[in-house]
Amino acid sequence: MTKNTILRKGKSFVTDLVDGNVALGLGVGNVYYVIQSTNDDYTAFVRDRQFTYPDGTSAVQGTIQAALDACTAERNDYVIVMPDASDYDITAALTMTKRNVHLICPAGLGTGGFPTNAARIHQNTAATACITVTADGVEIAGLFFKGYSGADIITLSGTRWHDVIHDNFFGISATASSNNYGIVGTGACSHCSIFDNYFTNYSPGAMSGTDNDVAAFIALTSASSTRGLIRGNLMHTGGNTAVAAAISVAGYGFFIINNYIWEDVAFGGTETGTLTLGISTSADCFVADNRIGITTAGNGVSGGTADASYCANYEGTSGGTLLT
Repeated sequence: MTKNTILRKGKSFVTDLVDGNVALGLGVGNVYYVIQSTNDDYTAFVRDRQFTYPDGTSAVQGTIQAALDACTAERNDYVIVMPDASDYDITAALTMTKRNVHLICPAGLGTGGFPTNAARIHQNTAATACITVTADGVEIAGLFFKGYSGADIITLSGTRWHDVIHDNFFGISATASSNNYGIVGTGACSHCSIFDNYFTNYSPGAMSGTDNDVAAFIALTSASSTRGLIRGNLMHTGGNTAVAAAISVAGYGFFIINNYIWEDVAFGGTETGTLTLGISTSADCFVADNRIGITTAGNGVSGGTADASYCANYEGTSGGTLLT
């Protein structure tokens, strides 16, 4: 065979191969698959997809962290999480430490934050996030997260650039005074994109008597965070849950647009949720076309600059009241 017709196990089609990697003009690096040994397709999948890359790493991995560890920074590697009826149980935070790595479940993409229940990542250790990101330019998409009681789901740690988080289900587990987060940026997080996710208190610690406390579904806490996008997310407090602010951005230059935020109204006899604030920003963010179902009139948005920051945002009072 000539160079441009070489086929190799694990590649569905190839127009060219360079050093064992597909070169289709897309710059895709190594592709690692994660499948659990209890999966119904495990034996056949390993038979058909397992091979060794020229760098010595195996294409099929047994755990998500092993696949992330096999990646090389700046090679544009992909970690593909395969569907499974069982949770992907973890006992430590998954760590994404390498630039330009993608962690995705393709079966959960394109659903606007309601993945097809294909791949569920379940944290089983107290006070531990599901994922800690210390790298730039990473992607997290198509996953169903089940957080540990009182713990955050994704932590963007330190100064982060260009991270992308989309099409995920954030099942937060909040308790009284836990004040945990769905996504929290603890340092300057710039040029990040967070879109088409769903957030809720999925596992309330108590359904009566005392509120479960969520600090924010999305919080970028550093005033040095700049130029990002928070778009098209669906956010629901959950029953008996107080959310201090659904979206809280201390930085500047962010577009916060087309998000739908909803305060629970005690369906099924549970106690109501409380949305203290819908969206809280610094003086220099653009907040537009958001819809906020909140029972306390006027608390849909906070911060910003008069006549500049807010455009066509509505709360639920009387079927739709313009927020300014």
